[in-house]
Amino acid sequence: MDNPRINIRYARALFELAKENKAIDEAHADMALLALTCRQNRDLQILLKSPVINAKKKISIIREIFSNKMGKIAMSFIEIIIRKRREEHLYNIAMKFGDLFREHKNIKKAVVTTISPLTDAMRKELTEVLSKQTGSSIELTEEIDPAIIGGLIVKLEGIQFDDSIRKKLQALRTEFSINTFIREF
Repeated sequence: MDNPRINIRYARALFELAKENKAIDEAHADMALLALTCRQNRDLQILLKSPVINAKKKISIIREIFSNKMGKIAMSFIEIIIRKRREEHLYNIAMKFGDLFREHKNIKKAVVTTISPLTDAMRKELTEVLSKQTGSSIELTEEIDPAIIGGLIVKLEGIQFDDSIRKKLQALRTEFSINTFIREF
């Protein structure tokens, strides 16, 4: 169950706590680790969502997994979330914390889809162009999709720039499907 109000409330609380303790970067790294671990480990997701397993057992398991990988603030926060019976929201809270962190640091997320991986030079050039356009730092995520045939698709802050061969072929199909021939009598 996803509840955006709960997610943002707890993420904001952690963000403010980390800001007071001047540990925003550390908290961000810890929440990124939590999100990654939850995403990659289905058993952890099931554990966190299970109403059968009590809070003490969940806390001991979380401590076993993260105790020497996370800072004190993040560990204490996670334990509080579990005691409050909100542990099923931990993944989404961690994701919202990442959004707050990027907003605070003026970082924009961009997703580029290509047919093959970008070279370092292409990645650097694309990042520089997007950075100049937005006036922000860019966090670039790459996706590979052979169906686009060639070119690239860039998604940034809800805006999509599609310069793929697939898109151009679709436009040509649409253009040629319209019969512009007018018969003279």
